[in-house]
Amino acid sequence: MYDHFKYSNLFLFYIILILLSSCGKEVPKNQNPTVEVKYLEGKAQLYRHGEPYFIKGAAGTEHLDLVSEYGGNSIRTWSLHDADRILDEAHALGLTVTLGLEIGRPAWGSDFSYWKFWEVDKKIEELRPLIEKYKNHPALLMWGVGNEIKEYGGGARPVVFYITDKVAKMVKEVDPNHPTMTAVDVFSQNKIASYRHIMPNIDILGFNAFKTIDQMFERVYEDKGWGKAYMLSEWGPDGHWEVTGTEWGAPKEMKGSEKRALMEKYWGKITNDSSMLVGSYVFYWGYKYEATNTWFGLFSEEGYRTESANFLKYAWSGQKPDNEAPDISDMFIETTQGAVNDNVYLENNAEYIAKALTDDPEGDSLTYRWEIRHEGNYFIERDGYDYSMTDYTMDHLIQKEEGNSITFKSPKEEGPYRIFIFAYDGHGNVASYNIPFYVIMK
Repeated sequence: MYDHFKYSNLFLFYIILILLSSCGKEVPKNQNPTVEVKYLEGKAQLYRHGEPYFIKGAAGTEHLDLVSEYGGNSIRTWSLHDADRILDEAHALGLTVTLGLEIGRPAWGSDFSYWKFWEVDKKIEELRPLIEKYKNHPALLMWGVGNEIKEYGGGARPVVFYITDKVAKMVKEVDPNHPTMTAVDVFSQNKIASYRHIMPNIDILGFNAFKTIDQMFERVYEDKGWGKAYMLSEWGPDGHWEVTGTEWGAPKEMKGSEKRALMEKYWGKITNDSSMLVGSYVFYWGYKYEATNTWFGLFSEEGYRTESANFLKYAWSGQKPDNEAPDISDMFIETTQGAVNDNVYLENNAEYIAKALTDDPEGDSLTYRWEIRHEGNYFIERDGYDYSMTDYTMDHLIQKEEGNSITFKSPKEEGPYRIFIFAYDGHGNVASYNIPFYVIMK
């Protein structure tokens, strides 16, 4: 009886949100907007200055010159941080920008709740002058209204989507010349209140989809699906939450060649949809620490190109790079059980040898760098994590380096760690690979 009452009330609440979303003064439409989505013969097409525009984009704000050089045409941000510099630089390079509006924590406060509508209205009004400031910038393509904001807490999914739509409605009132987009994951669809009904002021739905790209298509074309223009707001190799792990739970990162092969596979899926897809933003254009310092970044910390970055030049422009990145086909640690690279357990404060198998397509001479790190935090928003540990490389443990092989001492403290190798070809390319290992006390 209680469950029946609870779900009946939830159903009524969802219906009320849908009605609230669809009522009120309709936002007037500009008859000749700078950027717009048009529907012709059941297909969605993005137009900019009256010309068809398909997004070949990069999510990130580094190396913008290479986005342009590689044949990309747009970048995506998650907030307004450094917006003046980003917009001006993008415009100088002939790029457009999906400019992010950060909604929810941390920008709106850790104690913020979507249920407190008076607080929400105040936050929305704080965004209004910022929309005014940037709405006429020539590089602006569209507004990114939040990014997976359900992950930041503050309310149930229908409430969060309703607030997202309220922000989008304000944006459209101030700037009728550019579309609105919000980014979700593929699991966010609500079976009662669909995206389309509860977010009528969102023009384009963005999906952050990696291994779940196929499910993204379902969310668009299923019976209660979005059914309108959509994009991949983030895509790339499988995430650390999607792969198999070690016995102690450390996700196993793919080799560079495996990442590149997945990127090619997913690009084929992306470009195969000619109905409602308006483009995509690859993740992550730059250097980023998430799970490891090499998982998503298409460039190393020094700015060298990975194999996946080079693939995107071919995907966007049809041109292959002048020089390909090196390849690391395997790496292992020599133990008393032999050469191992999976579920590796090492005794503490003991000497070991690590070796990688490397090659270069052009036969370039390779140089190497090794790192040993504490195992990082897999999910960025987890409370209480000491992020200073992510930048600490335990160089003192490396006893001797001989190119693609090192002798090292295992850490003294029990726990999870990783060993990394980086291979450089002298032509601006890099390859990397790593093995998680667990230190046990003697």
